[in-house]
Amino acid sequence: MNDSTAVGKQGIGELIRIKPYMQFMLSKVVSRFGDSIDSIAYSWMVYILTGSKVLMGTLLAVNFLPSIFLGLFAGALVDRMSLKKVIVITNTGRGLFVGITALLFGLGQLEVWHLFVITILNSLLECFTTPAEVSSVPRLLPQSMLLSGNAMSSSATRVAELAGLAVAGTLIASIGIAWTILIDAGLFALSALIMSRVGYPEDSKSANNEDKTSSDMNSVPSEKRSIFSEMAEAFYFLRKHALLLIVSILFAFVNFCLMPFNVLRTPYVIETLHAGAGGLSLLSGLMVGGMVLGGVWMTQRGANYRKSVLVISGVVMLGLSYAMTALPAYMTSFQLPVAAVFCLLMGLGIPLATTPLATYLMEVTPSEMLGRVYALQSMLVVSVAPLEAWLREHLQIG
Repeated sequence: MNDSTAVGKQGIGELIRIKPYMQFMLSKVVSRFGDSIDSIAYSWMVYILTGSKVLMGTLLAVNFLPSIFLGLFAGALVDRMSLKKVIVITNTGRGLFVGITALLFGLGQLEVWHLFVITILNSLLECFTTPAEVSSVPRLLPQSMLLSGNAMSSSATRVAELAGLAVAGTLIASIGIAWTILIDAGLFALSALIMSRVGYPEDSKSANNEDKTSSDMNSVPSEKRSIFSEMAEAFYFLRKHALLLIVSILFAFVNFCLMPFNVLRTPYVIETLHAGAGGLSLLSGLMVGGMVLGGVWMTQRGANYRKSVLVISGVVMLGLSYAMTALPAYMTSFQLPVAAVFCLLMGLGIPLATTPLATYLMEVTPSEMLGRVYALQSMLVVSVAPLEAWLREHLQIG
């Protein structure tokens, strides 16, 4: 990993001067806010419609399947397309599908097979959206500001997610599930509208395109190469950059190791901490709050440190605080406050560990193949997610 620190001014003050990036980030924040509202409203709707926890878990698992099986193919297609058009079209499409779901539910015509079809279609569109968003960052920011930009984007989207979770229950109680989901559809449309106004700079070869092997691979025009050969290039690139491959496998393993906490969080709160729903909300909120604080710190100060130092510090903080969540089980008092502190530290560790790695990926990957390389890395990391969803429901827990 390139351990050099960023050169030049950093921080929120410098980032807000870059109008296209701020418009791009606003579009992303709006869609994430809608996603958070939808995650609550959709789960509630599915449970009301079916009354089945197993079905809820199955739908959650199905949501990850397009990313695992088609993500690399979508990433390769994104590398051939206009990034702005991809994001505008996919957000518009997701808004349309969400709107159809709300309409069918409001009319009493929504059936289980509709849920599976719409879930798969929405997830398929997201397979295109995410690589396009990742590929957009190095197009809109100078390389020296990638770390700050990624950290700021992470913090802003976390705040949006937290806000969406906070207002979802109020919206459902006041205007009903169908109208709440329609609001989410409108937010996707708004996100697409904002994104359509983002001015991308003229395409040019970025500094990270000096990689000789990548230049050789891309010497043949993309329209003369098959999509499958471009997908194979992503495997070749990831294999050549062993650090990216190792990191991808490492974080897939970390995701798997974190499953017990994610899956068993509810019984942990009830049986170990002797707290109710408020305790669960506190732990979840503090973890997200830690991510926000960590991202803000990274935006302002992260570029002053080597990426390897940030990653190691984040992983150590995450691992130790995760292990220490077992401590309240051996305490007779103050269990919830102690657990809350460690959840906050877990949240702080996540952006320290992940943001430098995302930045490193953008620095070393040629811009014309960033979509498919990111999709391949993401496929490795999220491949354990369906197992988590299955465990959550088949263990009949939170």
